[in-house]
Parts: sequence; structure tokens; C-alpha cells
Amino acid sequence: MASSSNDPDSLVTLRFHDFRVERMRHWWTLLGGDDHADIVGVFGKFPSLMRLRVDRGLLEALASFWDPTHCCFSIGEVNLVPTLEEYAGLLQLDSPFSETPVIPIRSPRSNRVLEKYLGLTSAVLRSEIIRPEETWRKANISLDLLTKYFSRSDFPAELARDFIAGKKGWKKFRINAFKIAFAGIFLFPTSAGRIDLGVIPIVFSEGRSIIPAILCETVRSLSYCRRQGEGVPMFCTQLLQLWFCSHLRYFYLLQTPYHFERHTVSQTVDIALLFTGNSRDWALYLLDLPLSEWSWKVTWGPAAWMPWTHCALFDGVPLPGVWGCTGYYPSLALRQFGGVQYPPRLGDLDAVTFDYIPSEDMWRLLFRIEDIWGGHLSEIVLIEDGSPGDSSVTSDFVEWRERWSPSFTLRPTVRPGASYSLVSRFLRVSASTGQYERAAVLERELEEGSS
Repeated sequence: MASSSNDPDSLVTLRFHDFRVERMRHWWTLLGGDDHADIVGVFGKFPSLMRLRVDRGLLEALASFWDPTHCCFSIGEVNLVPTLEEYAGLLQLDSPFSETPVIPIRSPRSNRVLEKYLGLTSAVLRSEIIRPEETWRKANISLDLLTKYFSRSDFPAELARDFIAGKKGWKKFRINAFKIAFAGIFLFPTSAGRIDLGVIPIVFSEGRSIIPAILCETVRSLSYCRRQGEGVPMFCTQLLQLWFCSHLRYFYLLQTPYHFERHTVSQTVDIALLFTGNSRDWALYLLDLPLSEWSWKVTWGPAAWMPWTHCALFDGVPLPGVWGCTGYYPSLALRQFGGVQYPPRLGDLDAVTFDYIPSEDMWRLLFRIEDIWGGHLSEIVLIEDGSPGDSSVTSDFVEWRERWSPSFTLRPTVRPGASYSLVSRFLRVSASTGQYERAAVLERELEEGSS
């Protein structure tokens, strides 16, 4: 049963599509070394992500723990925020702040754009493009179209008449096709299971970072699914799982520490999960993990992070994406950067949250987002090595955190003979936050069941 925003005890139900991973992996093997270098220059160390097996139970549990108000995962006493810096570091891409994000622009008709990047005739493309309703998502195509013409070692001579210039430029068009397919299948999957052409500005905007768009659609999709209690994860689930696991002590000890030539992605996808189960099992498992089994800082990060914590015109960082815009609060992730955690700067997300529906208001808001993005500020006090653990948070943060009502609290299913550990540590300590009666009842039921 799906949860709702008013039912903090229910788990989110996600609907996963078959994104045809094997076809993409095969296509990758047909490309040459120069092609690989070109594609990695855009997406970073992504090839191994195609080998990562997503644990659906874990993803549903994480979606349930997502807090749309604070844009973070709230798991008992642990708050984790997926950040621009960590995503860029994981993929070994340049800092997202060294480049401007991709801001949508007025573009020609979708078939004209595809003619430019694929070299296919308008007659071929017109019948393949499906246009949705009046949103900024201009159109979508199938993976079958791209693999038919480009998932090959050599030019398909039998299809030469479908190309504007025949064989000329085909290898470049093949690289373009793979970029579009990868972005539409892995980074920005749609509920229709097709490739949305809104990914094209993201892929082909040179000198602009793709990381804000990746994080934006992750935040937007998680928030939507959490509020609705169900939905399709329209973000890179492989990247989110890899990032999250990097904050578990188990993975931290197995991953290679930061150095110039690191291979975190390829290394991590080969590490088996310490635990597997359905979403409820995962939720109970994560809630019961002691703080010692979590890692605020990832081992593959730099010795000293230089994060942006907020902007001059907004107490947070806006994130323009493929289908809309939102923001998040990196000032809630200071411990992830090795800093002292104080109460975060929480701006009004409504000011930077909107869908891309063409109008004068949309363009006005996008221009404002671009202005806000240019005013990054940083406010972080780094913790010296060897400092005691309790020095990583201020007393003001502790007081602020105690007033925080989590958006998801799992009510365990109590069975005769069940272990005490099945009741989450968060629920056991909830007596100090005004939920003593609930915690006491749960513990009493367990004692009676085991007697």
C-alpha cells in the first residue's frame, strides 16, 4: 500500500522501468577509445554505473526517509544530504561551481534539433517523435530508434537514404546518439520509459556543468514520490545508491581513499551490499544502525572540501534541472565536508521551485536563478583531525534538531519472539522527544512476545 504525506508510518512505493541496461552496455563496447574519452568528458567516470545493480528495497526505503522540507535523508539521528560537490567528486568531474549550470533556452522544433545531432532526415524523425502535453518537455523518442542506426560497429549502408549526408559524419553522430541515450536512460529516465529530448541541452551545453541538473531531478523526484507515497524514480538511481552506500562505514573501509587516479565507481559497484531485503527490512536495518556504522565524510573525497553553503540572494543553492527547478540546503551537510554543524540556513524553496511550463513567468524565474547562482558564499569551520566527535555539532544545532519532526517514522511489525533490535534505535530513544508512551508500548509488546 502506498504511503501518503499524512502517514509517516508507511513506506513509499516506487515503480521501476526496464531501462535496457544490457543494450547500453553492448553499445558501449562497440565504441572506440577516442569515443569513450569524448563521452567520459561529459559524464565523468560513469561506465561502471551500467554494471551497478540497483537494490529496489533500499531505494524505496531511502525514498521513505527523504524529507522534502529539508531536502535530505533523515534516518533516526542521521541527516545526509546529496551534494553537488560529492556528486562531482564521485564522477571525477570539475567542480560544479567552476562552470555555470545549464539553463534552458528557447530552442527550435525537436526534429530540427535531432537532425543537427543525429544527421537523420526529417522524414525519419517526424514519425518517431512523440510530443507530450504543453510542458517544457518538448518531445521524446524510443531507444530503439537510436540503437537501430547507431548501436553498430560500422555505418549501416542499407539505411544510408535515412541520413541527410549519407555516411559523412556518422561516427560523430554515433557518439551524439550514445550521449542522448545515456542521459535519457540512466541520468534522467522518464515515467514513460522513453528518452526525453529535454536532455539535449544538458548534454550538448559545452562549458556548463551537468551536476546541478542531475541533483535537481533527484531532489524533485524524491520529494514528489515522498509526498505522493508512490511514483517512478526519474533520476539516476545507480548514482544515488552508490553515493549513499559511501556514507556507510562498511563501504568506507573498503573504498580507496582519495588520490588523483582513483576508480571509486568501478570499485564500489563490485562491493556486495552488507544487507538485502524489502523496503521495510531495509528501513528497520538502517534505523537500527549505530552512529559508529555511519560515515559523515566519504573516503574518496579531498582532504579539505571547499563547499558552497548558500547564496547571497538565497539561503541555499538553486538547482535548475531538465523539467523544472528547485533548491537544496548544503549548510545542513557541513559534517559531510568535515565541518562543524550549526543550524542550517533554510530559505524559502518555493521561491526557486517551479516546473518548466513556457511562459513569461518561467523565463523571469530562470533569469533570477541564473543571478542567484552567481552569488555563491561559503560559511564552514573545519574540524581539526583528532577533535572529539561531539565537537562536530554546536549546542544550537542539537537544540534545533530536537525540534525537528521527521517526515517518516516506521512502525515495526511486532512478531512473537522478535528481537529487541528490530525496534529501531530512533524509536527507542524517542522518549526524550515527547514520544515516551509510543516507545514504551512498543518495548512492552516485544517483551510480552518473547516471554
